[in-house]
Amino acid sequence: MTLMKTILLPFNNTQPTVAALDAACLLVGNDGYIEGAFCRQVLPIIAGEGITLPGDYLAEFEEEGRQQAEAARETFRSLLAERSIQEGNITGSGLRAGWTEMVGSGPEGIGEYARLFDLSVISRVVGDPAVDWKTTAEAVLFDSGRPLLIVSNEIPAQVGSRIVVAWNASTETSRTLTAGAALLQTSQEVLVLTVKGATVAGPEGDRLAQHLKTSGINVESRVVERGSRGVGEAILEEAQQFQADLIIKGAYTQSRLRQLIFGGATSDLINQASQPMLMSH
Repeated sequence: MTLMKTILLPFNNTQPTVAALDAACLLVGNDGYIEGAFCRQVLPIIAGEGITLPGDYLAEFEEEGRQQAEAARETFRSLLAERSIQEGNITGSGLRAGWTEMVGSGPEGIGEYARLFDLSVISRVVGDPAVDWKTTAEAVLFDSGRPLLIVSNEIPAQVGSRIVVAWNASTETSRTLTAGAALLQTSQEVLVLTVKGATVAGPEGDRLAQHLKTSGINVESRVVERGSRGVGEAILEEAQQFQADLIIKGAYTQSRLRQLIFGGATSDLINQASQPMLMSH
């Protein structure tokens, strides 16, 4: 069964990765559309008396952006060729892919464009501080109104066979469950996981499990102690023991500023999870 019909692979200061494409292929099936998109950022200019920028500087900035976009496009095309995926348009049939290049506000432009797609997939880049993938991920989460799948360097053979729902009773997690409904329906086993003391006001995890069972989902509920672990660390350890191939979690129940200052489960999972993570805000 095709789980998603249209999937966006956003690229902003990043090159397309085989992990992102493979994850998209698993979720879109044999009849769907995958689109790579690169948004070249316009140089911000503060107008004012006596403020000028040399023309050669502007030309250099424009040329650098053009080269980045062209390199991303060629890498994307090479990955498509390796996977024998035909280039086509959104109204075609079969598994097909396309490319869009935009000029605008960088990550914000990508986030706005992602409103058109069933899902966006972003690959987590580790060990290169120059690659600002998190800004793009946050733009999709906050500006698109659509779900985001974050993947690591390797994709499991299946995505969504064994799912951990990191339940904190929040509206963000509830919204992500709706986005992942098709994956839940086709899963083999689901664990509704609650970390004690890390919830907001709302229904408990066992109540959620009961509702999922009415849809024929094989699900169990578990509450674990946080202990000396961070909330994100506790979720990751339990997901590893469960042999999960997907984590479903709402993003940024706390504000981004508070997460930046104090840390939080979303930040920990985005930085550390090896499993694909389905998130929305």
